[in-house]
Amino acid sequence: MKFLLIIVAFFSIAMFACNSGGEKKQSQESMQEQPKQTTEEANKFKDVTFDSKKDLVCGMPVTAGVSDTAHYKEKVYGFCSKECKDEFEKNPSAFIAEK
Repeated sequence: MKFLLIIVAFFSIAMFACNSGGEKKQSQESMQEQPKQTTEEANKFKDVTFDSKKDLVCGMPVTAGVSDTAHYKEKVYGFCSKECKDEFEKNPSAFIAEK
């Protein structure tokens, strides 16, 4: 009986490890499919003055790169991604208060 439990546990772990590797590979493949940012896209916010030095959602410095912006109470905030901007727009006053 103990031997059977050990075998079941081993195969469960092996199947889980195989599944995790597949997800990682799929994730890496989808990352490779995304087009690289062109120089024009990377520089489209180079002359914008932001009212914060960091992405208010994730904390990344805006000097590292901005891919989206939001305007709130006559100020311009830079974000590293659309996801960060979307999160900010759900409750901007909360993120401004944490600043």
